Amino acid sequence: MLRLAEDRFLVYTTTGGAATVLVDPYLTPEGPRRFPPPFPAADAAGVDAVLVTHEHGDHLDVDVARAFAAAGSTARWVVPEPVVERVAALGIAPELIVPAQPGRPVAVGPVRVDPVPAHHGVDMTDAYGTGAELSGGLVRFLGYVVDLGGTRVFHSGDCLAYPGLAEEVARREAHVVLLPVNGRDAQREAAGIVGNMSAEEAVGLAVAAGAEVLVPMHWDMFERNPGHPSRAVAVAERDHPELTVVVPSRTRPLGLRRVPRPPGAAA
Repeated sequence: MLRLAEDRFLVYTTTGGAATVLVDPYLTPEGPRRFPPPFPAADAAGVDAVLVTHEHGDHLDVDVARAFAAAGSTARWVVPEPVVERVAALGIAPELIVPAQPGRPVAVGPVRVDPVPAHHGVDMTDAYGTGAELSGGLVRFLGYVVDLGGTRVFHSGDCLAYPGLAEEVARREAHVVLLPVNGRDAQREAAGIVGNMSAEEAVGLAVAAGAEVLVPMHWDMFERNPGHPSRAVAVAERDHPELTVVVPSRTRPLGLRRVPRPPGAAA
């Protein structure tokens, strides 16, 4: 099952409750965020794993890492390999940090995590690519396909809809995709804000990847970097009625679990 806790922060739980995984938990209550976090960072320290897509502070939250370290949490941290030293410097024990790269799936209990390259940037000087030029050839920005007992969910992190990404996701047979929809423009890029795919690009990627459900994300956390899921809903309704777009409430978590189609049902 997956639960959306914010517009980008997901809680994945296996159907048997055997593992709980957080993706990019951003729980710092202060700063430029438009609404408070769903719970304190210390309350999350009992989870089994944290997946981090990249090093930006709203994805690798230093307060979360420090709270986990202070609580003596044994959660594993799956992070891009170039970010390992930064996570260790925040107090996470080295033996709990799993360096992630594409082509190296990770097992967290019964949960399989498959890293996928993302195209993003530390800042606009290196956008948009995998960050390999900054990292000795290693991919610095990742998304993850998480397999929860046969239900596969792709969380892209911050990412463009680059050529080949749909094929990467399709090859892993993701049923649900969580994609940013805030887009990018010259004004935000001039202010140093590295953008993402647009709503139209997110719908196109979801369809090309063969996904059943799109959850738009990264659209309402910050005043300076907005988007709106209504665009994704409108595009899907007009051009791709076979795609379901789910826009959960921030204040009430939504659970999703894939129900297999009955024999003979149309794809």
